[in-house]
Amino acid sequence: MNNIKCDEWDIVLVQEPYTTKFSSIRTPTNYRQIFPANRGSDGSTVRSVIWISSALDTRHWKAISIPDTNDLTAVQLKGDYGVVTIFNIYNDCTNPDTENALNAYIRKHANDILRNENAHMIWAGDFNRHHPMWDRDEDIHLFTSQSQRSADKLISLLADHDMAMPLPKGIPTLQHMRSKRHSRPDNVFCSTRLQDSITKCDVNMDMRPPCTDHYPIKTHLTLVQTQTSLKSNYNFHDVDWELFRTKLKDNLATLPPTTEIATEVELTTAAEGLTNAIQHAIETCVKRSKPRPDSKRWWNGDLKKTKRKLNKLREIAFRNRTLTSHPVHQELRSLSNKYGNDIIQAKRQHWSSYLEEMDASGIWTANKYLKDPVGDGRSPRIPTLKVSDAERGNRVKEVNDNQEKASLFVQTFFPPPPENSSVPANFAYPPPLPDPPPITTEQIERQIRRLSPYKAYGPDEIPNIVLQKCLDLIIDHLYRIYRAILKMGKYYDPWREFVTVVLRKPGKPSYETPKAYRPIALLSTLAKVLTAIVAEDISRLAEEHQLLPKTHFGGRPGRTTTDAIHYLVQRIKDAWRKGNVVSILFLDVEGAFPNAVTDHLLHNLKKR
Repeated sequence: MNNIKCDEWDIVLVQEPYTTKFSSIRTPTNYRQIFPANRGSDGSTVRSVIWISSALDTRHWKAISIPDTNDLTAVQLKGDYGVVTIFNIYNDCTNPDTENALNAYIRKHANDILRNENAHMIWAGDFNRHHPMWDRDEDIHLFTSQSQRSADKLISLLADHDMAMPLPKGIPTLQHMRSKRHSRPDNVFCSTRLQDSITKCDVNMDMRPPCTDHYPIKTHLTLVQTQTSLKSNYNFHDVDWELFRTKLKDNLATLPPTTEIATEVELTTAAEGLTNAIQHAIETCVKRSKPRPDSKRWWNGDLKKTKRKLNKLREIAFRNRTLTSHPVHQELRSLSNKYGNDIIQAKRQHWSSYLEEMDASGIWTANKYLKDPVGDGRSPRIPTLKVSDAERGNRVKEVNDNQEKASLFVQTFFPPPPENSSVPANFAYPPPLPDPPPITTEQIERQIRRLSPYKAYGPDEIPNIVLQKCLDLIIDHLYRIYRAILKMGKYYDPWREFVTVVLRKPGKPSYETPKAYRPIALLSTLAKVLTAIVAEDISRLAEEHQLLPKTHFGGRPGRTTTDAIHYLVQRIKDAWRKGNVVSILFLDVEGAFPNAVTDHLLHNLKKR
């Protein structure tokens, strides 16, 4: 599965996917996953998964939710060619439940799936049916009376929906692990009118995973689908900082001298020049990362060589599949077993070495690996959102367009301000506090040193590590820019822009509503340093002049969750001594209270 690349395969249909012991189904890099709508509701096994390349524009495809089954998934593509609905099917050997669910869903949603002559379907997957229509004629041992009856039901379903078979008859899709015989349980069917758009449909021996007896089926369609450009990120972990500093120093030498800024135009020119100088150095000296789908920490050159040799042997063995005594079959089995064992050994050796050589920062990384919930891994996509439409009597409205989704999130994350102010008219404000002292280079240096070096950067693509590595080169420029902003009360307009990233709130039962998501804002790093300095000054003034109540703990220096717990316990003790009734409401906001502290407090309260 790690060999699948999003720039080669747009859609991947997987039947009976591997599930880890944490009940997750790993998704390759740069793919978005479609799971059955019934996943996790009844504890049954998921036997159908679709992966969609991140390169496909999400505006032109949508996931289709098929209820009450874990054996069917579907995706619908839209374009100038019309509509193509692709069903990934796992059909059980013992019953036709999946066939019945497929037929029922198509008939119920015919207006959406088969709306006109430009609407097509593709059925692909593991059908577990044998018939002379697709198996080899000489495989008569497969054509039992029971298999004929089961296959006849599928054939009738194909005839009802006018489906053709693009994968030529007689091509095997499975080699049994024990008997080494070939058969054809997997298949591909398409609408008759779509058959001319399929230029290739064949098995791919090279991509057969080592622990399965199925051959992947590759299908090429000449349907023009809108693509998006996948922009790779800069790799700031691998930078020649001496070269970078030299380039940045040359760029800064072309800027005007660092004199005091007196006008808004000079402020814009100075901030723009500094930003451009840093960005140009990044473009020149920092390489963009090129992550590979098979890039694993434990991957090594020996495994890469074995994998190439194994792919060649698979191709030779498939060509000689009728010659059961050919020595390539035994060589393939031996090398395949060795390859699997080498992978296990490489994983063990890597992680053992990682733990033994761990430094102080690595301990927290390992702790995160252990505590974070195991996910499926993917490039997430916002599913079809469902909202109440007030204009249509609060009926549920489905939103699949990206622009409409963005508008919904804007309304949810950034509600309009109240029409009337909560401050009474002619309110008598207290005398203002004195202004904080002028900004200093020591403040700038202290705030930059505090930054996490590799945190996500904002729209200017300047990370914190660049500021830290080149602090001595840019601190005079930052000093005069920040000083001018605070003195004139003006701001550099590009620093007002930020990137809003939409994240799922963990543990929500449904992610089809905008309230199941939360935003984070990625600001320009140069602007974040200034805001940190201003926040520090405000915090200091608030503490000096005692503007906040003693019971306010959030966002104050020297006030921690532990202090809040101690204060709460003391208040409970005082009330208890006086004989008062104590009523406590616990609000655990996203794990704000450490579990051990909360458990300890509750335990002592119960004892008392």
